Amino acid sequence: MGPFGIRLGVFWALFVASVRMFVRNRAAVFFSLFLPLIIMLIFGVLNFEGGTTIQLGLVDDADTEMSRSLVSAIAEVESFEVTTGDSDEMQADLKSGDLEIALVIPAGWGHGGDVQPLTAFAASGARQDAQVGALILNSIVFRFAAGSIDLPAVMVVVKQVAARDLGYIDFLVPGIVGMTVMQLGLFSVAFGFVQLKRTGALRRLFATPTSPVYFLGAQVASRLIIASFQVAILFGVGIWFGLQMFGDYASLAVIVLLGSVIFLAVGFAIAGWAKNEDQAAPVANLVSLPMMFLSGVFFPRDAMPDFLASVTGYMPLTYVNEALRAIVNDGAGLASLGPQLLGMGVWAVITFVLAVRLFRWE
Repeated sequence: MGPFGIRLGVFWALFVASVRMFVRNRAAVFFSLFLPLIIMLIFGVLNFEGGTTIQLGLVDDADTEMSRSLVSAIAEVESFEVTTGDSDEMQADLKSGDLEIALVIPAGWGHGGDVQPLTAFAASGARQDAQVGALILNSIVFRFAAGSIDLPAVMVVVKQVAARDLGYIDFLVPGIVGMTVMQLGLFSVAFGFVQLKRTGALRRLFATPTSPVYFLGAQVASRLIIASFQVAILFGVGIWFGLQMFGDYASLAVIVLLGSVIFLAVGFAIAGWAKNEDQAAPVANLVSLPMMFLSGVFFPRDAMPDFLASVTGYMPLTYVNEALRAIVNDGAGLASLGPQLLGMGVWAVITFVLAVRLFRWE
């Protein structure tokens, strides 16, 4: 056997040992593998469909005093979250699933005489909310016409627009995948390596002829492969619940790989700093919990106050989740993920520097 074969054999032995070490670490297995799966099963069964507000688009092509008054009356309804724009923008937002219904006020509307009906375009993927929105719009327009001597009775005609039928599971699965990548990198490395440091195993390994590079490489490779299997399991469960995949799996794999590198480096930094599990666990939770709830894992970040949304937009898990959702929900390719890739690249450099400076063998 040549030198390359010997090195490969050493690497393989360390790789197998790393996998066994991970499997025997119950805390790491629970936090990185079972907890994300349990959370996704619970949220998938609960299926949080339909929010408290209806996404409504308004197009005022008339731009008259009467049409502006109608727009103001509609905007005051708490059930609507109103977006204004032109017809092309509204049609694009309906088809992409960003809007559930859009009302168009045509040019010349509200000048008396025979007034043509208003047209509301409803996204086919949001039937329930679109129907409720159409009923509310008809009620508002009827009351508005009844209070105006210049406006005869008018109604809202609803037309369907083919749109993507994205449900909560389509939002949830990419977030759970991002959370899994984070948990696997943090807890599997932090808990496992701290235990090896505390028992002196790392110090004894460093004293052997085996290169530390092989050992660390085997650790990283095993975590990446475990992460790949876990992501596959989560996607399988998600597809069972109705997940739709619009992007390609190669782009998805690149984001998962880059996200894993970031959080593995954070795990190595924590493992290098902590002297025992009692120190590692609080720090790992301090890092993971804010991102779990503020990086859009379970619910959209749009509901946050503007300041908080701006700050949490720079979290590494936010970049990972945004990239994953763009691929899964919008079919985006890597070329269109410039801001997310830049953010993850910056965090990869930062966390790598932290890991190098903080990691110690004993």
